[in-house]
Amino acid sequence: MSVISNPVLNIIVVGFHHKKGCQIEHCYPELVPGRPTELPAAWRHLPALALPDGSHNYLSDTIFFHLPGLSEPAHTVYAISCFRQIPLEEVVQKTDDMTRSSVQKSVCVICRYPLFGRLAVKMELVVRAWFLQGDFSQTKLLEDAFNHLNSCPIQVEQTLEGLSAVHVADTWRHKALLLVKLVLLRRRVLLHGAAAGPLSAALLALLSLLPLCVERGLGQAANVTLSRPLSPIPTPIEEVQEAVEAETVDDQPDNYMNGADRTVDLLSPKESANLIDEKDRISRQSFDETLLGDINEKQELALSGREKCHSVGEKYKTQKSAIMEIQQSPTMARDMSIDGLYNLTSQVDHAECGLPLPLFEDGYLCLPYLSLQYLDLLSDPAVQGFVVGASNVLFKQKRQLFDVVVDLNELRIETADLALRRQLTLGTEDLRFADHVVRHGATQGDKWIREQFASYIIYLLRTSLLPEGSREIEPYNAQFMAAFKATPAYEKWLKSTNNGDIEAFSTLAPVHPFAGQLSVADMKLKFAHTMSSTDGGRKVTAAVASTGRAVATTSRAVGGALSQARGALTGWWSALTAPPPACPSDTSSTDEKQLPSDAEDATDFDNRRDSPERSEDPPDKTIEDNTNSMSKIRVV
Repeated sequence: MSVISNPVLNIIVVGFHHKKGCQIEHCYPELVPGRPTELPAAWRHLPALALPDGSHNYLSDTIFFHLPGLSEPAHTVYAISCFRQIPLEEVVQKTDDMTRSSVQKSVCVICRYPLFGRLAVKMELVVRAWFLQGDFSQTKLLEDAFNHLNSCPIQVEQTLEGLSAVHVADTWRHKALLLVKLVLLRRRVLLHGAAAGPLSAALLALLSLLPLCVERGLGQAANVTLSRPLSPIPTPIEEVQEAVEAETVDDQPDNYMNGADRTVDLLSPKESANLIDEKDRISRQSFDETLLGDINEKQELALSGREKCHSVGEKYKTQKSAIMEIQQSPTMARDMSIDGLYNLTSQVDHAECGLPLPLFEDGYLCLPYLSLQYLDLLSDPAVQGFVVGASNVLFKQKRQLFDVVVDLNELRIETADLALRRQLTLGTEDLRFADHVVRHGATQGDKWIREQFASYIIYLLRTSLLPEGSREIEPYNAQFMAAFKATPAYEKWLKSTNNGDIEAFSTLAPVHPFAGQLSVADMKLKFAHTMSSTDGGRKVTAAVASTGRAVATTSRAVGGALSQARGALTGWWSALTAPPPACPSDTSSTDEKQLPSDAEDATDFDNRRDSPERSEDPPDKTIEDNTNSMSKIRVV
């Protein structure tokens, strides 16, 4: 087991000033010699990341984010920020700038390796103890924490601690596979949530489903050479004019990045607004399955070109008979055992298979949390795509910057790209795999879930080597496979593996691990996925739920009315059938004999007995009236 030594680079204290906003108060070791409250230009927005938007609404939280490296520009550094706020009365040593009712500060740890969950637990205890001191000028506790963290060796296997794959599977269920396939396509993806801490943790937990992605695949996730500086940095007018001229003479393909048509900028303001409104309207449909019916046309076109062979897949044609035998074996059944899928790929070395995939390279960014100062970064021409998290609502209003918006609060995935919807459609085999993970993930744990997704990715890569139009590609969605093979990450993977010439692939069948014939269970699974994934399905589910509540409310109301009517009828019948008292002196004995068991009947009986009109009648008159009344009653 490899050991990580000296993982922590710096510990930085960020405070909130009522006039100056977020600012650096202390840095150990110093980044700028002689000036412990200054940061280098590449980290100038660190205070806004360490104290995120809306942090004043929370007493404490922990945020994860990425920064470009200083000594190694091509290497990303990882930050864990723990912030807290306490009432001003609990501060022992107050300063003149403490003018508000509460004090809010953040302690940020910069480290070389993505030890997010591992360091977060320790730093939360350190920050809590530091706040209990009540004197923020005493930073020796933080310096001791720096030395302690660097003295404790950490194993690489502990990198994924604190990133819950079970939470991802339990929250998104079958859509977890859809999100993983979305990341493979290298599109412009925004994850939006109310709280920055759970938001950044959810993004990293999603990436942990990709084999070795968090451990080794984020080395260049925050590195890009921008064509223009970010907005908070003042720029001379001449440089701005030169930048505008340079953009106007750029090649035309720059207007089409990741398949997204950016001709909106060339339209008039009115036409542009109408187009954006139309995209917003379409995006609310959220992967409507009814719009994805023409995927069969794409598959038929792929079948027509089956005779065309890819040079990579030529050497696998001789294994056709063996592949068919393996496909019919019990290990490929739909109801696979808990360890069945992992047993098929347990002998495959992930590093030998070219994993992790080179997704976050060449201008494709992964930033678990972004503050508002980074909004201009997403529209820079040097940025080819991204997977970012943001809590500010202004990010969602800039929908033209994103291909997909993932709302963590409402668990919705929105896009205006119809082609992307077709690419992300989950077929029967994919739904079987996702259902297998959802059913067993809660009991088997994080490691088991990641093993299942790793096996799925290995089978996906193995099947991608087949000639275009092969039937074995269809279970993965032929449109998705075509889009995935067109990404720069897949081309790099082919080069690193000598066009997929991997020894382990020679014994691995290029099929979907959950391939098999359709059954009633598959129809139920497809129906359940459609009801939870489409707007139409959600509307039907909401209508059924509201109707059920209305029926329950109505039944309670009707049942109460019937109970009251039954009580009134019982009291009326008791009043008619009860004999009067024999004489006034024997009232007590009559009450004991004729008192009804029901409380309402007893009350009605007492009111009848104590009525003045009835007390004036003689006993003989009362008996005669009751006899006449009973003769008129008919039992129906």
